[in-house]
Amino acid sequence: MSKLILVSLTLVWCLWGIVEGFTYDDKEVETEEGKSAMFERWRSHHNMQAMRDKDKKKQYEAFKANLEIVHSTNKAKKSYKLQMNKFAGMTNAEFKSKHTGLKAAPKIRPGKKFVSEAEWPSNFKYRNFTDIPPSVDWTAQGAVTPVKDQGQCGSCFAFATADSIESLHWIKTKQLVELSPKEILDCSSVSPYTNIGCDGGRMHDSYQYVIENKGLTTEKNYPYTPEFGTCNVKKENDMVVEIHGYEQVPFNHEQSLMAAVANQPIQVSIECDEPLVLYKEGIMSAPYGTNIGHAVLLTGYGTDPDGTNYWIIKNSWGVEWGEKGYLRIPRGVPEKEGYAGVNMTPHYPTIEDRGSDHQAGGDPIVQGSKDL
Repeated sequence: MSKLILVSLTLVWCLWGIVEGFTYDDKEVETEEGKSAMFERWRSHHNMQAMRDKDKKKQYEAFKANLEIVHSTNKAKKSYKLQMNKFAGMTNAEFKSKHTGLKAAPKIRPGKKFVSEAEWPSNFKYRNFTDIPPSVDWTAQGAVTPVKDQGQCGSCFAFATADSIESLHWIKTKQLVELSPKEILDCSSVSPYTNIGCDGGRMHDSYQYVIENKGLTTEKNYPYTPEFGTCNVKKENDMVVEIHGYEQVPFNHEQSLMAAVANQPIQVSIECDEPLVLYKEGIMSAPYGTNIGHAVLLTGYGTDPDGTNYWIIKNSWGVEWGEKGYLRIPRGVPEKEGYAGVNMTPHYPTIEDRGSDHQAGGDPIVQGSKDL
C-alpha cells in the first residue's frame, strides 16, 4: 500500500511539474552558485540527456543569458510572463535552426509551376464578408486538433498545413480528424517540390503537394517523428481529406485577416526571438520585427478585460510551452505588418470550382477512410 501511495504521489508531482513548469527562487539568481544549482535542477526537470562537458558549458551560458531575460521581464510585471522552459538552454540562432523551419517562396515568374509569395493566387473568398464578430475561438468550438510538438526538426510548415486542413475539415463535417504532418514533411521534400525536410519548407509547396496528391492521410496512419524520411507511397495514397486550392489573405490588411479568421482558422507566419521562445502566458508585447520564419495557425481573436486586442495562435512546440501550446499576441498595432509580421503572409486551404486553376474557394472534399 505504501508503495502504491508513493507511486501515486510521484505521478501527481510529475503532472504538477508539467502544468506548473520550472520555477526558481529569486535568491538563486544572485550568485553563480545559485545559477549553477538552478541549471542542474532545470536539466533534471526537463529530462535532459547527458552531454559532453564542452556542450554542457555552452548550454549553461545560454541558460544564464535566457535567465536574465526571464527574470528581468517577470520582475517588470509586463502584460506577459516568461519561463525557463525546455528551450532556455539554447541561443536564438540554435533554436531557430532546430524548432522553426519556414522558408521564403522561390522567386519564379508566373506561368511556372512555383511562384513567389507575391504572385500567389489573388482570389480572396471573404473579401465581401463584413459581419465580423467581436471575438472568435475555433479551439473552444472544437475545430482544432490537440497541440503537437515538432521536436528538433524544422517542420513548422508541415504542421501549419495539416492544422489548417484539419480545421476546414471540421467546419465541413464536424469531424475532428488528425492529419499527417509527417506525410507533408517526407513527401513534399522531393522533386518537383522544393521543401527540404527538417531543414525547412514553404507553404506553397506544402499546399501544392496536398492538392496534387489528392489529399492527406491521417496522423494515425502516417505518425510523426522529428526526422526526414523516405515518402511512404502506400500510406500517402490512403487519403482522407482532399483540397484543390489555397488562397492568400491580402498582405498587411488586418481587417481582411479578421474576416478570414471569422470563417476558418488561418495559417500565418511570425518572427521568433528569445522573448517569444520563452513565453509562458499573457499577451506577448515585447518589441518585435517582421523577419518571419515560423508557420503557425491563427485560431481566433478577442479582447482582454483591460481593453487590449489580441490574436490567438496555435503553435507546434508542445503543450508545456506557452498557454498549453497557445500564444496570444497584440492585434491592432500601428504597423501594417502586424505584431511579429502576423499580417504579412496569411493563407488557407480551399477547394476549387471545377475548371478553375486551383485558386477558387470552397470546402474540402471528404473521402472515406478506415481511420475516420
